[in-house]
Amino acid sequence: MNRRALRASAVATVAAALALSGAALALAPSAAAVDPTRGMTVSVDAPTEIGASGGPVEFTETFGNTGTSFVPENLWLSANAGTALFDDSLTMDYQAADGRWKPIDLTYSNKTGVFGGKTTETFSVAPGTTQTVHLRIGLPMGTPHHGDTNGGTDHVTLTSSLVPVGELMADADHVDTIKVTPLAHSFVKVPMAASPGGAPIEFGAKLTNSTPSKYTNLSYVLFTDKYTSVQVLKNGKWTTVPAVVNPDADYFAQGFYLSGPNADLAANSSTTIPVRVAWRADAPVARARLEGCVIVNERPGTPAFDGSVSCDNSTWLNVTHAFDPTPTPSPSATATPTADPTPTSTGAAPAPAAQLAETGSGRTASTAGLAGGALVLGGAATFLSARMRRRSH
Repeated sequence: MNRRALRASAVATVAAALALSGAALALAPSAAAVDPTRGMTVSVDAPTEIGASGGPVEFTETFGNTGTSFVPENLWLSANAGTALFDDSLTMDYQAADGRWKPIDLTYSNKTGVFGGKTTETFSVAPGTTQTVHLRIGLPMGTPHHGDTNGGTDHVTLTSSLVPVGELMADADHVDTIKVTPLAHSFVKVPMAASPGGAPIEFGAKLTNSTPSKYTNLSYVLFTDKYTSVQVLKNGKWTTVPAVVNPDADYFAQGFYLSGPNADLAANSSTTIPVRVAWRADAPVARARLEGCVIVNERPGTPAFDGSVSCDNSTWLNVTHAFDPTPTPSPSATATPTADPTPTSTGAAPAPAAQLAETGSGRTASTAGLAGGALVLGGAATFLSARMRRRSH
């Protein structure tokens, strides 16, 4: 960016970061004057996106000097991610001269939505040379096993500024916008109907991570009514998944961990879990709902399913006797034996698996605050939202 064009924005950025960090500089009258012999430049190879509640993504910043003089410079970083976050929602690190990763001490303002801080090391770039520093940025939405239960964002605006030690005016800065993308999850090829007491339905539960963030401490939970049992295919064998009772449920009385609670998902990867769901014989004939939720950094203990949560819309299907097998009539004791009649077609209805459950606009959105593609973590499924509102962080 042209030095003259960046002056106002850089001063505002650095001043905001200084105010956030509580730093105070004793500036000489000449400190605000930029030395025209310094020709500092900043180029940033920032990631285009990071994962919501995911791990940090590495990138580089390169500093150059086209001038004739140089001084030690601080690298100030300002990440505007909106006002719906917490102090531990966003993290940044840099690789120090000794090769170790060091956290950048960020201070968050919930009034401006800005995380601000600087590296502990300074950078001195001699004329005609360059220096590259490795950094990481992530939006973990909390700490391990202590995920933020509310809040979120769909992008981060990152400003990197080189500021001479003891000055407020930046020699150079660079602005990047980083998209924040949640995990995508959905149920694949869910049959449109199931029989009470009958054979289980089978479908796939798919998780897709389209971002360069790695996920850890991940849970993928299927929520159902109280009449169901669930199995997943593991190592070629169908395995029963224990039900976790949700005492606050209005409909989704049980949760089943299809994956997790401490699963990993690599960057730019996907996985599909084969699932079976069966309804008990006493299940009412009615419309039934299945809902999947991803929980990152679930908090231990009670209540269950508490962490950084995002949920898919409900999938609807019919629990009906329409597909029950026709019972074979008992032979009559007084019937006169006759020749076997010629077999005829029973006219059986198509199997439930031949048709798929309702998806798309026909489903009820039960994820509070998830609109317009922007992830708002917390307030996930209807039965979770009240609990999460009671816990602000």
